[in-house]
Amino acid sequence: MSQFSWENEWRLQKLKEESYIVGHIMDKTPKWVRFVEKKVPVTLQKTLETAFNKAFVTVFEKGSGLIEKTYRKERQVRLFREHERDIRHEGFSGKTIRKFERQARRTRAKNLTITTIEGIGFGIVGLGIPDIPIFVSVMLKSIYEIALSYGFSYREEKEKLFILKLIDTALKSGDELQKKDADMNKLIRRYYKEEFAEEEQKTDSFVVELQIRRQIDASAEALSHELLYGKFLQGSTFIGVIGGTADFTCLKRITDYATLKYKRRFLLRQFPQEDDE
Repeated sequence: MSQFSWENEWRLQKLKEESYIVGHIMDKTPKWVRFVEKKVPVTLQKTLETAFNKAFVTVFEKGSGLIEKTYRKERQVRLFREHERDIRHEGFSGKTIRKFERQARRTRAKNLTITTIEGIGFGIVGLGIPDIPIFVSVMLKSIYEIALSYGFSYREEKEKLFILKLIDTALKSGDELQKKDADMNKLIRRYYKEEFAEEEQKTDSFVVELQIRRQIDASAEALSHELLYGKFLQGSTFIGVIGGTADFTCLKRITDYATLKYKRRFLLRQFPQEDDE
């Protein structure tokens, strides 16, 4: 493998990550939000947090198998192995790395279409909160498929924690986004080291489970804050179409970030560095 090619790709990766941070560092509130924010009941955000919390718990405990029935997992794994084999035979290059990116991009586009139809459809009939389990399922399906595109699992407890932190970070702005993104990069480095660590050096599973419980609360809060006004509008017949588009915006932001972070993990596996910043 050419270190020069890897270093070029690594520089490009960091530029893309910086572009994401710059693009989301300012909290860009849509004009329609200012119009409805005074009309939103104080209790709605708590209701949304509870709904997202329950949806996460249900999916993480029981729903991964059901979500897997909505896409061809074996095909995703097979494609990854084919692309990985191409790297071994042809070498690490822009051409071989783009195959992984195209696979992730195709699955992301498909799921964005699904959530747009779902969000607008529920908006037309005036349903907001009832679509939360569907939105969470499509969101996790999107992340799972991106993970598989880069050769990562999502069933282990530590991977569930990674996904929850990813969702939470993607929806932040300002200094908090920069800090949490730096924390994500440290977590990626730690996960890489743990792949090859002795069993006693790995994070205790009980600690990870406790972290998951806490992170579910944080991620549910981030999602409820992001979708608060959209869900309020989505509960109104016809005008709910405007609120329904918020699902698309939120999912795109999360999947853009997920693609960046799983690719970072993938690149680190290909040519690990002592200092990846």
